[in-house]
Amino acid sequence: MKLFDFISKFRHLHPSQKKYHVDSRGEYAQLVFDRRDLQEWYRAVENMLGPPVKTEDQPVTDELIRLTEDFGEIFDHQTLFCVEKNDQRILAMFWPWRDSHLVTLKIMVSRSPN
Repeated sequence: MKLFDFISKFRHLHPSQKKYHVDSRGEYAQLVFDRRDLQEWYRAVENMLGPPVKTEDQPVTDELIRLTEDFGEIFDHQTLFCVEKNDQRILAMFWPWRDSHLVTLKIMVSRSPN
């Protein structure tokens, strides 16, 4: 799956900001949206990737840090989705802004290390 194909599934949610980046590790996007829409965004990602591997109330483990280190690392208050399909790994991480009503959804599509 290409990042664009994945991102196109969110068009109906109207993110307020979008940033894209491609490098040797994969394709990345950051979508910023209003916290009031968080549950709708969770449902959209879960429909594509299945349940989260880490919710905001679960602690970070060394394994999760290794999984996300090229992606900005994961912190306690964040939610992480991860799936490996064919030769790809897709990560989606929700980063709520602590001092604002905004949330960033970081998405990465890369080659699976397996």
